[in-house]
Amino acid sequence: MIIRQLPFVLVWSLLFFGYVVTAEAGDVKSGPQRGDNLPGPVLALVAHSADPSYVGKRMDFIERNGQDPAVLIFAREMNKPLACLVEKLDAELVKRKSAKLRAIVVILREDDAAETSLKDLVTKHGVKNVDLATMTPDRAKDYKLSKDAVTVLLYKRMKVQANHAFDNSAFNEKGVERILADIPKIVATR
Repeated sequence: MIIRQLPFVLVWSLLFFGYVVTAEAGDVKSGPQRGDNLPGPVLALVAHSADPSYVGKRMDFIERNGQDPAVLIFAREMNKPLACLVEKLDAELVKRKSAKLRAIVVILREDDAAETSLKDLVTKHGVKNVDLATMTPDRAKDYKLSKDAVTVLLYKRMKVQANHAFDNSAFNEKGVERILADIPKIVATR
């Protein structure tokens, strides 16, 4: 009896310990996971868009993007690694224009400071293509976001292809590179 259970126990042990070993420092569980459908709209107040007619209006980015591939970022505040990610995504959007790739950063606060930080990002880094918006956290409750995380969802056809969630204090350049490395998952085949 014990011998028959041994392969089962070994497989589960390898899966569990393999997962523990591959988890990166600073990773947290936040938002829909790979394979999940997006849980609903992202109705946010636009602070910056490639289309200036959207600025100052509420927009559902999920509806606007439709089936196109997108990188959706939720954060509580703008910081240096997030600014670096936005700058690199801006360049990726230009390179992958034919794939209709989009990127949206949503700061989960609706106050003057959040809007100012987004406008400063545009000025300092010359962001042109990434949509920047603010939204109260309660509007994103269906996304089940961790309060202590920067959550990055890469999706196409409204299905999550990759989820990167980092503890706010652990999000860094290495995390930015991991996110960028997953972009082919959403643009390689349409």
